[in-house]
Amino acid sequence: MKLNVKLITDNLADELITRMQHASGIYIMTSFIMQSGVKLLAPHLKQAAERGAEVRMLAGDYLYITQPEGLRALCEVDPRIETRLWRSMGTSFHPKAYLFDHDNGEGLLIVGSSNFSFTALKTGYEWNLAMNAEAEPYTFQMALDKFMQSFYHETTLPVNPDSIALYEEEYRKYHQKNPEMIQRITEMEEAEFGTGLPEETEEEAHEF
Repeated sequence: MKLNVKLITDNLADELITRMQHASGIYIMTSFIMQSGVKLLAPHLKQAAERGAEVRMLAGDYLYITQPEGLRALCEVDPRIETRLWRSMGTSFHPKAYLFDHDNGEGLLIVGSSNFSFTALKTGYEWNLAMNAEAEPYTFQMALDKFMQSFYHETTLPVNPDSIALYEEEYRKYHQKNPEMIQRITEMEEAEFGTGLPEETEEEAHEF
């Protein structure tokens, strides 16, 4: 029997990869984008873009955890992937949502605790709830609408070399003022990056 709702408590990446193979629309909104998460899913995002899927990703600058290296790596995956950066202005920006739309009316909404890092997607202890669009079409459509509103919100910037350079300058200043806190958060997000990876992903996740 097909489950309409399921709880995913480990290895969210496998679910995302499976969905990326067939979705016509891939929409990801996450507080933090880390280089390790990009490296993990880059081949699958690229394959989706190459077959014509619409791929949009929204990340935040909240607490300057998102890594400039991660944004650069994301830009290098495929030019058809559209990425924007939410300018939080000090306000909390903490969503973690993964939406997959299909031309046949099917879809999946995943909301939970996993940011876009190797640890959060692969090895960490996370709770994410996945819901089929057929079970709750209204909720799924509302999530899509909210994503688009957020993605094109006036506080967002398109991610490109200029906006990354601007963000990186702010990122470095913030890290200089708050080195211990930022280091702890980054270490938690990247604890498994470059270590203990399955053989097939080893080349995609080098230490930075």
